[in-house]
Amino acid sequence: MACACRRELTKCPKWEIEINSRFIEKKHFFSDCLPGRYEGCTSERRRQNLKILFNHTTIMPFKWRGKYLCFYCGQNYTEYPEFRKHTKSHGLCTTKDYSLKIIKGNHVEIKIDVSEIGCEICNEPFNRLDEVIDHLIVKHDFEYNKKIDIPFQEYRLVDFRCLHCEEQFSYFGYLVKHVNTVHPQNCFICDHCRATFNKKRDLDFHLRNYHRQGGYPCDLCLKNFENCIQLRKHKNNTHFRQCKSCGSSFGSLSLLQKHIQVDHSQNNLKCSYCSKEFHTTLGLKQHLSKCKVKILSKVEPQVSLNETQQAEPTKKQNVLQIRQNIQCVLNMSTAVPFKFFAKYFCFYCSKKFVEFDDLKTHTNLEHPVCDLKSKSMKNFKGERTTVKVDISALACKLCCVSIPNLDDLITHLIAEHKANYDTTIKGCLEPFRVIKDNMPCPICPDTVFRYFGILLRHMNSEHSNNNRICDFCGRSFRNAANLKVHITYAHTGSCECDICGIKYKNQWCLSRHRAKTHDAKDYKCPKCPEQFQSEYHKQKHLIKVHNVGHKCSYCGKMFTRNSFMKDHVRRTHLKEKNIPCSICNEKFFDNYLLRMHMVKHEGERKFSCTVCGKAFLRKSNLSSHMEMHKKYGHIPLQI
Repeated sequence: MACACRRELTKCPKWEIEINSRFIEKKHFFSDCLPGRYEGCTSERRRQNLKILFNHTTIMPFKWRGKYLCFYCGQNYTEYPEFRKHTKSHGLCTTKDYSLKIIKGNHVEIKIDVSEIGCEICNEPFNRLDEVIDHLIVKHDFEYNKKIDIPFQEYRLVDFRCLHCEEQFSYFGYLVKHVNTVHPQNCFICDHCRATFNKKRDLDFHLRNYHRQGGYPCDLCLKNFENCIQLRKHKNNTHFRQCKSCGSSFGSLSLLQKHIQVDHSQNNLKCSYCSKEFHTTLGLKQHLSKCKVKILSKVEPQVSLNETQQAEPTKKQNVLQIRQNIQCVLNMSTAVPFKFFAKYFCFYCSKKFVEFDDLKTHTNLEHPVCDLKSKSMKNFKGERTTVKVDISALACKLCCVSIPNLDDLITHLIAEHKANYDTTIKGCLEPFRVIKDNMPCPICPDTVFRYFGILLRHMNSEHSNNNRICDFCGRSFRNAANLKVHITYAHTGSCECDICGIKYKNQWCLSRHRAKTHDAKDYKCPKCPEQFQSEYHKQKHLIKVHNVGHKCSYCGKMFTRNSFMKDHVRRTHLKEKNIPCSICNEKFFDNYLLRMHMVKHEGERKFSCTVCGKAFLRKSNLSSHMEMHKKYGHIPLQI
């Protein structure tokens, strides 16, 4: 009979109890005496058993997801020694650890490594799990409750040997499959085919795929199959690889999907040579590259290149020799490689800089030698094998001779220093003279630009020679890399609003839509938790609240952008006026002011008043004039 109160409990001979002034401390579990009162403690007693076993023996718990996963933190390892060393580094576990708390119920299987079974208190070895548990209870007086059912699954990770039949495997996954199939601890029997399974999830998967009521009908031809495997095989062989529109068959599902996307979309395009119709521009483009009528009827003229217009390397050229050419120039001269996308990026580590002088200092200090095995060199292959280099201070590193241009440098390196440079490969280097506020165009040196981005835009529009043309908008680009960046930025439409689902061509347009339509504040201040709708408002906040921005060295005024600060210095403090008028030689700060001035010389009054017919040179003058009519009521005010 169960004890009903503390007084009766002290009389019970099954328990050793020390009565304190405040509470009774129990040394042993008493679920047999008070079953109703302690039924909810089973999970806690199970965690207590696991704590005793893991803290005082060499048995190690683990998880498996294609790799060894740490039982406590989930970190994965492929090598067993490293995994065991990491698990032991966690030290002693407690019943409050999350890894033990999530073990609720006796259906959760716990994988343990029994490659070594021993007591860590007295270093006594054992052969079986039951032996070391009895040892802890008898010799070390641990309160391990053997009545609690814990579904351990024992494995030998050191050699992947089965504990039941001594069969050895080369991979742990094979051992798990063998144990679950040949030596299952549980026995879940299928009522239909009497197949046995070690886990209930395996039985559920079997029932879904082999014994669904009504069979497995094909939704395309209405044939019925006994199991899901036969249905999948039927679809792969009959339907999935055959195009419904043209009846063409394909070797795989991916090839069929690509065929449908290319040749069977909504739009209709026609080849101008053989009149074959296509549904996408990509399909038409692929056809044009191999159209037999085009090849027979049209002979491509040979394009003669000027000395300043070098041909781009093709895919068939030796990529290794291209990399050796680049390495030869970078290691034997003072040419500085760089990348550019809105800012200057280091060619080797992709660190970004606002000023090119800072990039040049960084490259000379951090990357003095160019290595063919580096990641930056391995990225150059196919059509993307051109490197931008600065030759503003070009000289040979071996003899310190100053050389005016890149072609003369290459000739000097081959003649004087026997450099391994292949002159038959052209266009692997793009030379620029990156001089602050005075960057000349490499093809038309008389044209000078203040910013490198405007120089690249000028070269794409004026000197592209129509080599790469965008199929969407018709813009031309000098190489495939620039065209790919343009298509990704302007025509992909892959930026989708997560609120209303509208797609935009780039991230900037999406951010503007979210700010205007949904009042989204995606720009967080790095100094405080406040958020803003745009980058501009964030920069204004940084200036006003945190005194962070681009500061003028003359007057201390802060600006949101470095270019705005530079224009302010040139216009306000240096009084720069470098752009002259071709008629009266009056000089101006920029081209915009020059265009405003040229209206006086052109004399054409393009803007006329609809009330009195008076004409003006500028639209701003017309707007001021219209305000006079509004004031006196000649035309109704627009609210």
